[in-house]
Amino acid sequence: MHNDKLEILELLNRYILSIDSHDDARFADNFHDDGVYVSPFGTAKGRVEILATIHQWHSGGITAGKRHMIGAWSIDVAGDHASSVSSYWVVDASDSTKIVATGGYQDRLEKRNGVWKLLERVQSIDPSFKG
Repeated sequence: MHNDKLEILELLNRYILSIDSHDDARFADNFHDDGVYVSPFGTAKGRVEILATIHQWHSGGITAGKRHMIGAWSIDVAGDHASSVSSYWVVDASDSTKIVATGGYQDRLEKRNGVWKLLERVQSIDPSFKG
């Protein structure tokens, strides 16, 4: 089970790193092909929509100059299924260093063919976010 938790934590970190590297395909690879991503900005179902969503954010500049960080996390594993709760914060590092958003993730994960991926990620954002 400890190895499963480590693999899931690495997945959660790859997700965050793929946002900052603007690697759209790697971002989408964190989800199963039938995965769902629910955010305050909309819902994407399946790889095609998830890929289009992150591409839109990257090409639209919303992630430009930002650094995304994963905070505290908790992972519960039951066989090939897991749930995870984690926090995040986003830093605008373009001119100075200031936190521009904080929030959390609630995840359902599944291990298929020996690989853990997100089945559903629900993102929340704290009320202090001003867009």
